[in-house]
Amino acid sequence: MRKKLFPQLWMYFVAITFLLMVVVLSVFVCLLFIVNHFKLLAPERENHLFPFYFIIFLSLVIGAVLSIFVGKRILQPIGNLRQAMNKVAKGDFTLQLGEEQQVEDVAELYHDFNVMVNELNSIETLRNDFVSTVSHEFKTPLATIKGYVQLLQNNSLAEEERQSYLERMLEGTQQLTHLTDNILKLSKLENQGIGLDFQSFRLDEQIREVILFLQPKWEQLDLTLDLTLPRTNYYGNEEFLYQVWLNLMDNAIKYSQKNSSIRVQLINETQGQLIIISDEGIGMTEKVADRIFDKFYQSDTSRKTSGNGLGLALAKQIIELHHGTIKVNSIPGQGSSFKLFLPNDLENS
Repeated sequence: MRKKLFPQLWMYFVAITFLLMVVVLSVFVCLLFIVNHFKLLAPERENHLFPFYFIIFLSLVIGAVLSIFVGKRILQPIGNLRQAMNKVAKGDFTLQLGEEQQVEDVAELYHDFNVMVNELNSIETLRNDFVSTVSHEFKTPLATIKGYVQLLQNNSLAEEERQSYLERMLEGTQQLTHLTDNILKLSKLENQGIGLDFQSFRLDEQIREVILFLQPKWEQLDLTLDLTLPRTNYYGNEEFLYQVWLNLMDNAIKYSQKNSSIRVQLINETQGQLIIISDEGIGMTEKVADRIFDKFYQSDTSRKTSGNGLGLALAKQIIELHHGTIKVNSIPGQGSSFKLFLPNDLENS
């Protein structure tokens, strides 16, 4: 059964049209009665056409008043909606219409319009975040793969080393394959609230894989790695958490001084897992540390080409989706220490 569109608008239009006809008819009947009773249109009377002109003038006034009323109640809201839709068509997704309208159907129409604009804004944000995040997150795996390709050009490599490098390159390409889907899911989580898929995996082995994957970078700086990674099974999203360790370790290497050290600790606590990643790099001020997890925030403009300020924001969001926390302690010139806590009870939550 076809649903009636805007019933109240039709009621207003019909009622106003009917009222217009009744009022005009009543005025004409009254005027004709007066004219006939007093014989005002008799040719022998002076100004005998005045009542006729008066009837025309009165009809025009009544029609104008009712037209203005119809315009303000029905036509003007539709005109406002048309103008708003033109702005949305040009890319303005922040526009909102006031929903406090006297006609209920107009209020519902404005409400549906606002919902539509919010959805379009969410989709636009999703698209922008996806493009920006992909451009940032692809750089680390691509740089690592490039490093192994350069190592493979050494003809003196042993076959065992060559196979090892090829396997790590394969892992990097697989990581790139999964990365696009993961970032898209993460953006949807932020904008639409879709849930994560959790499973049990070896957390210590995952962190080792990331460190091994970044080996060309930390070997180039002659960094010393101090690892404390006891066997740890964890229930969470394996693919997303991989991005956390990749971002944090990549930052620790990037901002470290040559011949310095990086310390990675995995501590099994009663309520969850504590992960600490510390470096001896350039550090940051308290002001920078307060904003380091904000999207697109970059404190060091000289390093702008190495990222767009999304890595740590992405890491924080993933940790929070695991109901965990991430904090940073840093001293300029001495290094930074990132502390993450992941609770153990996700399987029952």
